[in-house]
Amino acid sequence: MLQIHSAVPFDEIEAVLRAAAQRHNASLLVISHLAPAHPEGTPQGPRDAFVFTLCLSKMYAKLLAAEIRFASFLPCRVATWPEAGGGVMLESVSPLEYCRLLGRSDLEPLAAPLESALRTILEDAAHPRAVSSASAAAGPHSWGATEDQVNMRATLPQRIDCSGTKVEEEGGTGTHDAPGG
Repeated sequence: MLQIHSAVPFDEIEAVLRAAAQRHNASLLVISHLAPAHPEGTPQGPRDAFVFTLCLSKMYAKLLAAEIRFASFLPCRVATWPEAGGGVMLESVSPLEYCRLLGRSDLEPLAAPLESALRTILEDAAHPRAVSSASAAAGPHSWGATEDQVNMRATLPQRIDCSGTKVEEEGGTGTHDAPGG
């Protein structure tokens, strides 16, 4: 496991991890919020956690070409949760561990660059660079959806068949609705 403690406040970890990923040519694909695991009032108390899905696609190609079963571990996920004494814990499964789980220790040299890149991103997020006051004032959820967070699954296509028929043509009267004049 890759484990790194960050002094960054939990509510700022998304922005810091996103910036660190972009600096190292990675994409932050999905952010999953995990609800508290224990009911309030229990000894362990409520704990929030976020799981960030990071994509380092250029590094995945060699691993997938060598062993397609790596697809069950990719893209890499980073779990984050607030620590009791302050700060945030960042944790991810080591890509070298993927090789061991698959029984392919011969592929560890191919997984080593991915592990190095993942460790670098986590360390960068643990010790962020100074951010401008404008970006620090805007919380990570006030930015709105970014291009990599938009789900295009339920959108209507511009053309609905291979003949080039438009949705508007199917829904109209077949003639110009407002001839003008």
